Amino acid sequence: MNTFLGILLIFALFAVAALLVGCAPNRCYRTGYDLYDKPNANEDPLNKAVVETRPEYKLGFVEFDEEGWFWNPDQAKTIEDLVRAGTTNAHAIVLVFVHGWKNNAAYNCGNVQMLRQTLVEVHRAETIKSAQDHRPPRNIIGIYCGWRGLSAKVEPFKELSIWTRKKTAHKVGGHGAMTELFVELEKLQAASNHHVAQGDVKTDLIIVGHSFGAAAVYSAISQFTTERFVTELEHNRPLKPLGDQVILLNPAFEASRHFNLNRMATTIKKYPDSQRPVLSIFTSKGDWATHYFLPIGQFFPTFFQRMRDPFQRHASRQAVGWFTPYITHSLEYKKDATNNVEGISTLGSDARHHEFHKSDQLQRSIQNVHAQRQKWHPNAPTPATYSFDDCVLKPRTSFRPGDPFLIVSVDKHIMKDHGDITNPVLINFLREYIQFCHGDSPNPAPQ
Repeated sequence: MNTFLGILLIFALFAVAALLVGCAPNRCYRTGYDLYDKPNANEDPLNKAVVETRPEYKLGFVEFDEEGWFWNPDQAKTIEDLVRAGTTNAHAIVLVFVHGWKNNAAYNCGNVQMLRQTLVEVHRAETIKSAQDHRPPRNIIGIYCGWRGLSAKVEPFKELSIWTRKKTAHKVGGHGAMTELFVELEKLQAASNHHVAQGDVKTDLIIVGHSFGAAAVYSAISQFTTERFVTELEHNRPLKPLGDQVILLNPAFEASRHFNLNRMATTIKKYPDSQRPVLSIFTSKGDWATHYFLPIGQFFPTFFQRMRDPFQRHASRQAVGWFTPYITHSLEYKKDATNNVEGISTLGSDARHHEFHKSDQLQRSIQNVHAQRQKWHPNAPTPATYSFDDCVLKPRTSFRPGDPFLIVSVDKHIMKDHGDITNPVLINFLREYIQFCHGDSPNPAPQ
């Protein structure tokens, strides 16, 4: 018996030691306020810059602690100054990204590297579009919102951190600092666009969240969006949440959190003619984390809760992107692209790998998006299908044209699984989709 207890004690001590050694540090990663303009920022272990500068873009970092407070308010002030400088006498595309599980704001974090590459592609597309429109290109400003999504580095603690990280993500978004940042950015956007005529180029503010980062974004904007929803509809104005477009990729939160916004949107008798999608949720059909892990994690906390009906119980346990009653569209991959490399597919010349568009492809892609925009008609009798470079956005029969909230089930060729957000097919589609959702002019009524 004593031998058994001794072995058990050794295993327990080993587990505690592994947990302590394997914990990711709980600290602020971005502490440098000097100009940082080295080209290979992702390869520099000394890179702790709050702002990274490259010819194509500027990238700023704001970090939040475990309670959802700013790690350092000076970071937020620096980022606001960055956006102010980039939008006072010019216009910009401001892209905010909130990372998810197993990531942070370290120099070589995979999500940081992904955002750097995405900003380069945004710059390329903006350069081509501005040349077509005979205007100067807008500044490209990225904002990376960091938090302790990576809390453990040793298995199985790394995988088991899913439960604590979900709770933390809702704190990060729900305790006020992130909402404050978004509101300040929107004020700067409004100041930049104060004298912009309808249809002219303007400063855009796009907010993207992934995984638990999407949960943080939703927690930060949902109450604000609800209040704004009521006000805008009273004046028959299109709903506009924080910024121009909020995009959530494989969001790791339960469908019940979306109940009130979904109810408000689907019970509107008539959408404003200029309404565009403003909150879009994309979930991969291969996302095992939100399909299986999240319902398991929600089962035990909700087991003894009193629910009014099975619908409410199911919504409280199922991830929003898997909750069938809320799904509005399917994003399907054009399978014929694998056999016929032509047009504006991202499929490379070897017909095996996808790659980012070359300049001539980008030009044709932009023209196609303009054509797809003309098919969006709020309050039309039937919803339309939209064809993009590699993807087709197909509505479910229950979708009402004009609904500003889209929840989309995504083909695995476009987004393979929970973490596949660097796929060129997906990034190219999101570039198209953001342009598609651009609300710069009202649409004519359907004939």
